[in-house]
Amino acid sequence: MGLFDKLLGVAKEIADGTKTAFENIEREMDQEANNVNEMYNNPSEPLPAVPVQTKLHGNNASFMISDDFTENEGYAHSVVSFRYNPEHLGVLEIDDENAITISLQEGIGEFDEIAVCIDEYISSGTLSDVRQFENFSDGKYLFKAKMSASEYIEIFYVLKSDVDDSYDYDILLLLFPLEVEGTVLEKKLSTCFDEVAKTLTI
Repeated sequence: MGLFDKLLGVAKEIADGTKTAFENIEREMDQEANNVNEMYNNPSEPLPAVPVQTKLHGNNASFMISDDFTENEGYAHSVVSFRYNPEHLGVLEIDDENAITISLQEGIGEFDEIAVCIDEYISSGTLSDVRQFENFSDGKYLFKAKMSASEYIEIFYVLKSDVDDSYDYDILLLLFPLEVEGTVLEKKLSTCFDEVAKTLTI
C-alpha cells in the first residue's frame, strides 16, 4: 500500500469518527428536546395546594399554593418566593436560567417594565403592548397583565394601594421562560398562580 492509500485510509477514519461524533451529539440534542417537550406539553396534574403565611409591610398575609412549588430566595423585593420544582416529580430538572417562579413582591424592585405598566394604567386606565390585560373594578387588585420581557413571560397582579410612586405598588408575579408560552405547562402554571391570587388575604 502506498503513502497515498495510507493517507486516504487515515482521512476516512477521521471522517467516520467525525460523522459518528456528530450523530451522537445530534441524538443527545434530540433526546433533550424530547425531554423538554415532554415536560412542557405533558406535565403532571397540579399537586394539592398548601397554606403559606408571610408578612407584607408588617401585616399578616396568607395564601394557598400548589405543592409543585418549593420556597426559594426569590428577588430583591420578594416577601416570599416559590420555584416550580419538577425535579421531585421525576421529570427534567429546570436550571436556574430557566427557573419558573411565583413571588409576592413588596414593591416592584428590579421589574422596571411593570412600573411602566402601572404608570400607563394610572394615566389611561388600560395597557398597550401587553399580551393580556384584565381590569378589576373591585377587590384587592387593580389589574392583571401578561407581557414579555427579554426571554421571559411575566404574568402579574398589581395590588390596590394609595401610594404615589409606581415602584411602591405590591405585586404577585409569575415568571417563566418564553418557550413555555402556549404549552400545557403554561396552563398548569396559570391555574396554580390564579389560585394564589384568589386565596391571597392581607
